[in-house]
Amino acid sequence: MRLSSAPPMLLAFLGIALLCAMDAAIKLGAQSHAIITVTFMRYFAGALIALPLMLHFRKAAFSRDALQGHAVRGLVIAGAAYLFFYGLWAIPIAEAIAISFIAPLLVPLIARVLLGERMRAINIAACLVGFGGVLVTVTGQVSLPTPNRTEGVVAVLVSAVLYALSVVLLRQRATRDDPHVISFLAAAFPALYTAPFAVFAAPLPSPGTIPLFALMGALGTGGILLLAFAYARAEAQKIVVLEYTALGWGALFGWWVFGETVRAQVVLGGAIVAAACLMAAWSGRRKALPA
Repeated sequence: MRLSSAPPMLLAFLGIALLCAMDAAIKLGAQSHAIITVTFMRYFAGALIALPLMLHFRKAAFSRDALQGHAVRGLVIAGAAYLFFYGLWAIPIAEAIAISFIAPLLVPLIARVLLGERMRAINIAACLVGFGGVLVTVTGQVSLPTPNRTEGVVAVLVSAVLYALSVVLLRQRATRDDPHVISFLAAAFPALYTAPFAVFAAPLPSPGTIPLFALMGALGTGGILLLAFAYARAEAQKIVVLEYTALGWGALFGWWVFGETVRAQVVLGGAIVAAACLMAAWSGRRKALPA
């Protein structure tokens, strides 16, 4: 079955599963390598996979304006990824994913500041509800406390802010640049920025760890492509509901690979944040419908 003919909901479901599997691979790599090394290798591998796809579709030409725009966005992506990967290392996967759900709620606020977009009251309310969900997520007794838990929670929160900023910056480029160009530059620039730091981080990747890093790149690129096909063929309001299956996938991979358990507060907090996101999304859809 070709991707172009597959049901978009199925593509989104599988795409999210691949990205959550990538999170597990990243957490595994972070146990034996510096976070900066994992960040570099994830995007370096992703760029190596995205480059031939871009060349195959003959979309290799990009303007100076595109390079400048994606250079800035790439720096934001690198920061967001490093902090999120640190969070994956420090706290359970499902908890990191639940906290990161707040990112979509921050997009309207950042778009208001950078793009002058009008921010509706429902977005402000959703933001407050979502933040309440995050507070619920991080409360309660942890079964396996780690010394870096607080830093991990803060890292994921800051990562969510940077990720929301990267989404706003993408809006400025999405109508000008081809998706294959965007996919390549979104991996190439973070790899470029993190390379100088990764070179001096010990230990350097050994030949035996290359398959794991290649897997990160393949899972990341595959997940993003599946989601791109899904969003191209279905309304965002339909696909966005499946984004929250990431909590289930994260819990599954965390339990299977690392023996992590999911606290009730994580499920409840994730549900609150997801509900806030859906509240904002569906409100926007109702406003867009003709009277």
